Amino acid sequence: MPNVLESVVANRRFRFGDNLRVQEINATGAIARETDWASSPDAAKNEIAFRFGVDPTTTLAVKYAFNDRNQLTLQIPLQPGVTTASAAWILPGKISIDDVTDVGYELLTVDGDLTGKKLVVRAKLDFPQGHATLRAKFPDGSESVITGAKPAANLSSAGNPAGGDLTRDLLAFNAFTRNTVDGAVENLHADVKFFGRWDLHENALVFVTHYDSTGTGKPQAYVALAGEIKGTNFGLVLDSNGAALQIYGRYNWNKNTLGWDLDVGYSKSAGIQAHVAADAKFAAANGALTLQGGATLKKGDQGLNLKLDLKVDYTTQGGHLVFKLQVDGSSYEVQLSGDFQIKNGYVKFTLSFASKNGQKIVQGTLDLGYFNTDSNLKLSLEAVLGPNGLTLKLDMEFRYYWGPNGPVAELP
Repeated sequence: MPNVLESVVANRRFRFGDNLRVQEINATGAIARETDWASSPDAAKNEIAFRFGVDPTTTLAVKYAFNDRNQLTLQIPLQPGVTTASAAWILPGKISIDDVTDVGYELLTVDGDLTGKKLVVRAKLDFPQGHATLRAKFPDGSESVITGAKPAANLSSAGNPAGGDLTRDLLAFNAFTRNTVDGAVENLHADVKFFGRWDLHENALVFVTHYDSTGTGKPQAYVALAGEIKGTNFGLVLDSNGAALQIYGRYNWNKNTLGWDLDVGYSKSAGIQAHVAADAKFAAANGALTLQGGATLKKGDQGLNLKLDLKVDYTTQGGHLVFKLQVDGSSYEVQLSGDFQIKNGYVKFTLSFASKNGQKIVQGTLDLGYFNTDSNLKLSLEAVLGPNGLTLKLDMEFRYYWGPNGPVAELP
């Protein structure tokens, strides 16, 4: 027998079943007639609708929420024709999301099987308080949350092999609905996947699923995420309440802008740059080079502050120039450029990290040491933070030798 909800509308008694059938009940309690009910196609509000034969369609506003088991609940609130609000009706089912503007919810049979019948719930989705919960903001102004499977880290960022230039990134959320079937609780994995690309919008890093079709390039639908942005050797990390979301990226040092050109994610570049603040520290000691401090992500007139933490370990050993970084079998590029200074056998490598009115205002110098014979110097870049302890490494070598006019440091 299906799970049911009863409501009186315009002095008519209706019985709704979670098999998406609705019955009109007469004064004796018998079934007078029966038809299908469904979520309304109106994208601006949450309603259900049904029609008996040639009668006009009956449309009812409904109030949705998610309970502590991530099950969808439905209530018929007070409205014209409804003088008594219904109870909150718990609907066993499965969450399915692939956009930021609605939630699909597939219903179950009494035996716990998926029916193929789905309700569409209108809601704006975001992550305002970290990765533990996904918030649904409904058109009536109410809010509810879908709780993640883990206490903290439920978000993951990856590539979407099937996507085009603007949809090559995937943002996934890990959650379950917990339905009771034959007296036992069964966890049904939610399918929550957003496809799009990373971009800056309103001075924040967002995951955009749709852009304005008029050609303005403005995000039209996007996922907002709360947290502190940190720049590391291998991209960006969004840190929220101790949960770290790793976002793949590529840095290229730009001598013209004195900043880092930054590709965020796997999609076509959004033209984001990272400019290091004037108070950033660039120091070398005990074979390690570090760059730490504040920075700003820039795109046009937009800006987002972040913390930058890069680490370079260096040694002196033979070899040729190598620019190479491997992560999970794919290439990751980091390009450094600067000035090599050789004086009395001492070698220094200098980088400029910021500009003001086109002028260099910050320089960091790495003292590589004293050499009096032909040698090769090597820089290796390792990840500061990586998922599951993953370490990324960049080997950079340049040739140092004694030429006709003295020592020379050479890059091919």
